[in-house]
Parts: sequence; C-alpha cells; structure tokens
Amino acid sequence: MTLLETQISIDTWQFATWDEFVKIADDPASSKLKSYYYQKRMRFELMSTGSDHSNDHAIILFAISFFAAHRQIPMTAKDCCSYRRPGVEEFQPDLTCYIGDNATAIPWGTRVVDLTIHPLPNLVIEISDTSLSDDLGEKRLQYEDLGIPEYWSINVQKTQILAFSFAPDGSIRRIRESIVLPGLKLEILEQALQRSRQENQSATMAWLMQQF
Repeated sequence: MTLLETQISIDTWQFATWDEFVKIADDPASSKLKSYYYQKRMRFELMSTGSDHSNDHAIILFAISFFAAHRQIPMTAKDCCSYRRPGVEEFQPDLTCYIGDNATAIPWGTRVVDLTIHPLPNLVIEISDTSLSDDLGEKRLQYEDLGIPEYWSINVQKTQILAFSFAPDGSIRRIRESIVLPGLKLEILEQALQRSRQENQSATMAWLMQQF
C-alpha cells in the first residue's frame, strides 16, 4: 500500500482503526512522515525541512544537552523518536528526554519505543513552526493524558516557549523554569532563540554556555 493509495490527508486528524493507522505508519513510503494516533484518530505530518524549524531544533537540543552535562544531570535526548502503545496510541515528537534514573531506560537496538515495556520520556518538546495550534491543542492533550511530566512547545515565529507541567494528580500549570531539569530557566532559552536571529549558531551557543 502506498501513500497515494491510502489517500491520507497531511496535518489533519482523521478517524481510523489502529490497524489502518499502523498499515500507513509502518509503510516504508511513510518514512518522511511524523505519525500520531490518539483517541481513535490518526495524524501525519511531513518531517520539517524548513530552515527556521531546523535552526531552533538544533539550538534547543544543544541547550538542554549542555545544561544537563554541565549540571551533571543524567539525561538521554532523542530526536524524532517514535513511541507506541500498541492498539491505543502513538506519538513522534521533535525532541524527547529521559532524565535521571530513566536516562538509560531505552536499550540500543530499539526502533519504536513500546510503552507497554518502557517508561514514558520525562520531557517532550515540539518545535512549533507551522503546527503551533495543534501542538498546543490535541498533542498537548495527548501528552497530558499520557502522564508526560513536562511538555514544551517552541513558538518559532515568536521565539517563545510555552511549557507545561503535568502532575500525577491531574493538575496542570504553566512553568517558566523546568521541573525535570532543575535550574533551567526558559527565559534564557528564549533569549538564545532571539539572538540566533541576528548571529550564527556558534555565537549563540557560546553565549548560552556562559549563561549556564
């Protein structure tokens, strides 16, 4: 089955059975798509190749990796990793992090992380260039329902980070400092994104290292 034969719509939530979703998601022709399944609906997005999205993605990944290393916080970051609870849901965020005791929870050789076997990531990040409304809508609800401890949406157009902490008791709150990476102020990351509009990445990252 090819993507043309399935006639799926990109960037749209569509009702589908789990089997219908998996048939498309696991098709080699879908290798350039990000896939989501939530509440019996599927969504596919093109892997972003936009320059702005890519630049912010690189800066955020460097920032959290350097911060964790500098503070000696055990962490493993994953780039566009697929997570699946068979028969129920799937998500493929731009960035995810396993932190603390979970830093080595996912063994080498894992293609799709099976959430019936492995733990959820501690931090999920979406780089929101063309997908901001959905990243703050359905995807945020999915991560909340899953019990992801912390979620960031990076607004590329406004160099703004909208971050949420989801507590085990179901409470939600906006945060300006990371809970899972203690001491990481999101204002510093926003300043780095703003600087990156005027200077090269090396200069921005050198500035970030000084702040940390």
